[in-house]
Amino acid sequence: MTPMRPEMAGTRAIVPIEALMPVLPLADTREEASHRFAQSALGQIFQSKVLSRLDDGSFLVRIADTMARMVLPAGTRTGDLLQLTLMSREPQLTFLLGPQPGAAPTSLSATGRLIDNLLQTAQQNGAPNTVLGKTALIPTPAMSTEQIAVALRDTISTSGLFYEAHVREWANGNRALSELMREPQAQAASAQLADPATAQPRSDTNNTVVSQLIHQQLNTLEQQRVLWRGEAWPGQTMEWEVGEDTPEGSNREMQPSWRSEVRFELPTLGTVSATIRLTGEHVQVHIHADSEAAAASLCAHGTLLSNAMDAAGIPLDSLIVKQDERA
Repeated sequence: MTPMRPEMAGTRAIVPIEALMPVLPLADTREEASHRFAQSALGQIFQSKVLSRLDDGSFLVRIADTMARMVLPAGTRTGDLLQLTLMSREPQLTFLLGPQPGAAPTSLSATGRLIDNLLQTAQQNGAPNTVLGKTALIPTPAMSTEQIAVALRDTISTSGLFYEAHVREWANGNRALSELMREPQAQAASAQLADPATAQPRSDTNNTVVSQLIHQQLNTLEQQRVLWRGEAWPGQTMEWEVGEDTPEGSNREMQPSWRSEVRFELPTLGTVSATIRLTGEHVQVHIHADSEAAAASLCAHGTLLSNAMDAAGIPLDSLIVKQDERA
């Protein structure tokens, strides 16, 4: 999991945008406001109105029938109409203030316009925020722990989410071309060159796939997490989420914390989810089951997990197994 930070940073280079208006963070946003925009698509534009100026110099703004306190540019007056574009939902709601009457014209760079077109195409085609596994991670659950770990690592590494960072590594001689060619972007480019006679149909399809990947890359960058859904082995579905879990505003010297969660629908135990938190060499595991019997069975085998992790040199700090209260 630890390579995520530099690889995610590598995706920043794909969005060079010029001359945009300042991005305005929402302050003191109420819980209902966060819930209201939870289902809104990033990039969605809202027509808003300034209702009043508050004592601290901020403004009360109505956005889609939701009230929020915002810090706005000097010269803003009560009654002004604003064009706000939703830029992010985490860790706080963030909007981009559109051009106001009398303001200097703004424009996107050529690259920015290309990315905007690709994102719009991805949204129109219902691009998922989740990486969908096309094949099972492993052929059988009887594989060794090391083999399963490699399969998990390679699934994320070759998903295309970190392609630009991997291209840089390849250019610096730190990654083999054969590894790079396993990623969707490289495969799409190779397909376009494979058969010139059918290049145009393939190009249309490939543009949709790449546009979807850019959408997923930006979503991963915003959320600081990767979501994967597919089969762990043939016939066994699995959902997997992994991301950084370092507290907001933490000291730079603090060790980064990582969080990985898997969810299964098992034939005997039912729905089971396991959350693993890793900070340095400290590991904590929380397991939830949808029945008391399943929780008891998992708890009874907890010693096997602890012993296996000790043998691997990663001692388990804590293991909590309980019934999911939502079940």
